[in-house]
Amino acid sequence: MRINAFLASAGLGSRRSVEKFILEDRVAVNGRIVRDLAFRVDPTVDQIICDGKLVRMRESRYVMFHKPRGCACTRYDPHAAKTIYDLLPSELHHLKYAGRLDVDSEGLLLLSNDGDWIQQITHPRHQIVKTYEVEVAGDPTEKTLEAARHGIQDDGEWLRVDSIQLLVQKVKSSLLRVTLREGKKREIRRIFGALHHPVRRLKRIAIGRLSLGALKSGEWRELNRKEIDFQP
Repeated sequence: MRINAFLASAGLGSRRSVEKFILEDRVAVNGRIVRDLAFRVDPTVDQIICDGKLVRMRESRYVMFHKPRGCACTRYDPHAAKTIYDLLPSELHHLKYAGRLDVDSEGLLLLSNDGDWIQQITHPRHQIVKTYEVEVAGDPTEKTLEAARHGIQDDGEWLRVDSIQLLVQKVKSSLLRVTLREGKKREIRRIFGALHHPVRRLKRIAIGRLSLGALKSGEWRELNRKEIDFQP
């Protein structure tokens, strides 16, 4: 694996931040300073030193977390009352999330220290389907739902859902099931806001074939081997 990926997976920081260590001549492999960000190492054989200390590979961990509303997907946000890491145990604080949910959204979040696995889930080329339950104000017509499927222009971007289904019609709101393959920032909220049915509640219930299931808000669990072998 690349040296920057190894250092990040060992918990020394993000891939971008550990690149600074390499460029500042703080990393050595088998006694030689490494300056090439693409330099490849075998953690089972090579001796990797950073700032004079031996760096060991951390065991890969894969976690599903039910993010509650009101907490931010970040390590630090001065404007948020709490972050996901305030709710997760300290043993999981080195894990990175695969695709964020905004503060007001809830539901399925995947975390890992396996950068390649996260890349497999988040990279647009894999077109992983994300499924959401979305409560919107009012009673959208079939014409409105078709507009969401077809797409709209908002702030210079083309936004559209992959599929949409009306689940429950309430007195003053509607519950929809929405899927996306390539989510842009706050895409669902922007679409329905533009269509005059602002989102009241948004919950991600699945990423690909990984489903939130019965996991309660604020709870987490380890993924099993079958779930980890995620196929786009």
